[in-house]
Amino acid sequence: MPAAHLPDRMALDTVAAELSRSGAATLDASQELLAHYSDTGEARSQRALDTLVDQAAEALRALTDSFADLAGQLQPTRSQVPADPGTTRRRQGTRR
Repeated sequence: MPAAHLPDRMALDTVAAELSRSGAATLDASQELLAHYSDTGEARSQRALDTLVDQAAEALRALTDSFADLAGQLQPTRSQVPADPGTTRRRQGTRR
C-alpha cells in the first residue's frame, strides 16, 4: 500500500510567503492605480475612465484578500504536517 502523501512544511512556507508577497504587490498596485489621475477633458469619457479605474482597483483588492485567505488556510495545514515526513515514516517502520 502506498504511503500517504504529506506536504513538505518548507514548501507550504514558501507558498504562503509568495502568496503574502503577491498580496502586498496587488495592494500596492491598487493604491498606485487610484493615486494616478487622468483628465480626459470630457465629462462622459472621464466618468467611463473613473469607473474603469475603480473597477480595476477593486479587482486588485479582491486578489489581495484572496491571497491573504489562501495563505491563512495554509497555516492549519502546515501545523498538521510533521517536521520531517521521512522521520515519521522511519518511526512507523517503513523505508523510503
